[in-house]
Amino acid sequence: MRLTLVLFLFFLFYNNATAKAVLDKKIFYTELNGNIDLKFGYAFNQSTFGDKSREKVSSCSSLSLHYLQSVHPSTQIGFFVRVDSPDVISSRTLDIKELDIGQGYFIIKNKGLGSIEYGRKDLVSHDMLINTSKICAAAGGVNGDWANYANLRGEHKKSEGAGYDKDIIFWVKPNIYSDYSGLKCKSGASVISYISPEIYNFQFGISYVPREDNFYYSNLIGAGLSYRGSLSEDISFIAAATGEFARQNYTDKKESLSNPNCNNQLRHWNLGVNIKCFNFNYVFSHGSGGNSGRRVGVVPGEEKKGEVKNTHYINAGIAYHSDFSKLSFTYFTSGREIANLDANELSAYAVSLEYPLFMGTSYYFDAIKFYTKEPKARSNNSGYVFLAGLKLNFCPASILA
Repeated sequence: MRLTLVLFLFFLFYNNATAKAVLDKKIFYTELNGNIDLKFGYAFNQSTFGDKSREKVSSCSSLSLHYLQSVHPSTQIGFFVRVDSPDVISSRTLDIKELDIGQGYFIIKNKGLGSIEYGRKDLVSHDMLINTSKICAAAGGVNGDWANYANLRGEHKKSEGAGYDKDIIFWVKPNIYSDYSGLKCKSGASVISYISPEIYNFQFGISYVPREDNFYYSNLIGAGLSYRGSLSEDISFIAAATGEFARQNYTDKKESLSNPNCNNQLRHWNLGVNIKCFNFNYVFSHGSGGNSGRRVGVVPGEEKKGEVKNTHYINAGIAYHSDFSKLSFTYFTSGREIANLDANELSAYAVSLEYPLFMGTSYYFDAIKFYTKEPKARSNNSGYVFLAGLKLNFCPASILA
């Protein structure tokens, strides 16, 4: 039902938007976007981690509206709203969520001073992050949701279905910490962000979340610094450093040793570069979370036993984009070192292919090979995930008036 409603709204707004005429570019700017992704997935594990192959059919959709109104020759105010409607058609393990305001925030933008954004939105550290999600085709390659189809969590949890064991066993996503662990503003809390204009090809951004209890963190700060350059019209690059920082949410040192849900201080950074050469894109990024995240098996008087020592990952890829097809190869490897134990590891390779059909639609294929290593498991885990899907992208128009 939700999927049908969103489809109806897409076509309604699409028809209305394309009927608008461009009058005067100095008054306001409106952009409407929407997408639907219908997906079929098939996964199997090569070891005892999964006795049966898993197949799922799922869909997800979103609709966004971006509006800016000029109030001065160099100043605009407006808002951005994105509504998400995950709608799983056939699955036992994926959660069916209600219609949700994914993002909704106000914007004040000045050409010389930069912009301020306030509301429910991603942190600047996530927006400015460079990884292979910027170039991948199809369902996202190693950055996509392929892990919802495969069991990564160890032999002792194979009966619990597919998905990640967040923040305990594997660091499994090539993203900045807030996006991976689910740190985001909830009801009653908002993100305030500042993004500077480009000055000598440099751009800076910072976000602040003034909340006392956000997944055992408080006063979350995300920041990013990027540099954009070019060698010619066909060769350009952008490099960015992003980071996130927060205090663990406890005040008593003794409590930190006895509470298994307490966190180490959050210090996570990522360095990435994206090089565009004609129709090719090359991305390389390296990130480290140190000992950030929830402590594992904290025992009073033995706080170092089971403590996270280091978290790190590498994400790289190459993509070819043309008017007729999109092809990408992406790679991700990560390690999470635990005191008194060996490192938990995850590696994944993905080949992604996407072809356009008509009116903003395309079909795609994704093939992912994954490998995990867990010291407590009797054998290593590996397998494949195959995805095929149909995308409907509605970018009806940027309405300038």
